[in-house]
Amino acid sequence: MNIFQQFLYSLYSPKTIAKFRFQKIGKVILYVFFLMFIVSIPPTIILGTSISTFLEKTELHLQESIPDFEIVNGVLQSEQTDPIIIEEDNEYIIFDSTGELTVHDLDEYDTVLAILERETIFITEGVEYPLNYQQLNLNINKAELVDLISNVIGIMPLLIGLLALILYVYLAGSKFVGIFALSLLAMVMNSNRKTNLRYRQIWILSAYTVTLPTIIFALFDSLSIGIPYSFTIYWFIAFVMLLFVFKAIPVPKNHIDDSEEK
Repeated sequence: MNIFQQFLYSLYSPKTIAKFRFQKIGKVILYVFFLMFIVSIPPTIILGTSISTFLEKTELHLQESIPDFEIVNGVLQSEQTDPIIIEEDNEYIIFDSTGELTVHDLDEYDTVLAILERETIFITEGVEYPLNYQQLNLNINKAELVDLISNVIGIMPLLIGLLALILYVYLAGSKFVGIFALSLLAMVMNSNRKTNLRYRQIWILSAYTVTLPTIIFALFDSLSIGIPYSFTIYWFIAFVMLLFVFKAIPVPKNHIDDSEEK
């Protein structure tokens, strides 16, 4: 059975998953990496596309809507006396050299580039990326910033590839931690059964069991559908799937005979 067939069966067949317990551990680790590769594709595409589009809009608005400015000795300076807030397709560009706005004023924005008095903050999908002028010893003017953004746009394929790698490593690492946690729970579940499973086999079963909840939540995330109590629901699905897998494992004959004698 190839890795694609394993993936499909792991979505709906506890009986087939139970048979995977005899696989070599290396094959199972490869499967987990394969699963997380599939899961990482949609968010990478969505995030990469949104960043590229946002940078292009930012470059245009810097040229047409933002006044001349320069950053000197860690401070944004311009002749603008009031903050400028530009909105397009629920994405925002904020320019404020007055110090009136702070990072706390940005909490209401999901996607925003805020050029503030002492730092620039980029927020996307609720994740904040600050850039402190003084810490970076940054001295730049408007024309130089436009050129910088233009150069970044030019190497976006490389940056998106790097972003995809970082995201993939993070997701894979998190999944291995989750599988380990599920395998510990499975050890407790198995202690009341007579299947004679070793921890290695339980870990393998746990790795395949998480396929269904992982794909379900990856699908909802890619569609931007929020699920309340998602953490609890994820573990409930994994736990129920694992119960069905355990039930599909035949009890050794000697244990059946012992039970009958009692």
